[in-house]
Amino acid sequence: MVDYSIFPLDDKMKDKLAKLEISYAFQPIFHPDGKEIFAYEALMRPKDISVLDLIEKFRANDDLHTLEVATIFGAVQCYSRRGYDSYIAINSFPAESFTDEEQRIFDDFYAKVLGDKGIIEILEYTALDIDKWQAKKGTINKSNFHIALDDFGTGNNNMLAVDVFAPNIVKLDRSLISGINDNIDMQENYLYYRDKFHSRGIKVLAEGIETKEEFDYLRENGIDLVQGFYLGRPS
Repeated sequence: MVDYSIFPLDDKMKDKLAKLEISYAFQPIFHPDGKEIFAYEALMRPKDISVLDLIEKFRANDDLHTLEVATIFGAVQCYSRRGYDSYIAINSFPAESFTDEEQRIFDDFYAKVLGDKGIIEILEYTALDIDKWQAKKGTINKSNFHIALDDFGTGNNNMLAVDVFAPNIVKLDRSLISGINDNIDMQENYLYYRDKFHSRGIKVLAEGIETKEEFDYLRENGIDLVQGFYLGRPS
């Protein structure tokens, strides 16, 4: 479990974090050879509740900010404990950002641990607050972190989101690649997005790869990064 007590956050935040029982699993993201690890995605594992139900609980209480703090501090604590030295991809809400004090505390603990190996993954199912996004983006740029757009093709993550967030990486949702090796329409769709994103200097990541055939097609057709149960499960 994450130990939030070590962070000198304000008392109100510490009280809320103390009630959370959260651990993290990490799923590898590979270069297109499927062997060399590029990053690990930190996947929240709350106790006795699903991730989506936990998010909905905090959203209903208008307190996604607490979950943002819990996610980023917790994911990097677990990453540090494991001694990883690859990039870490951390899920993040587009409408939330750290306060100046929270950012200072985070940097005190983890700036040297992470260096420039942070990837902030923008989730697809919460609304955008443009002012908070600009604050978050300023911090991301200062830290030399990458921005990834999660689950492209679902929820709010579409071409408009690409324009708004200007990501370094776009993660194609499983729905865009499931069975792609046998589906000409899906292949044409993939090639369109691949070329469009590459023309803007954006890496394309295929997530949710579950078969050798899907992996082989993508590897042979210019994918930049790959992720899925076929290649490596969360652990």
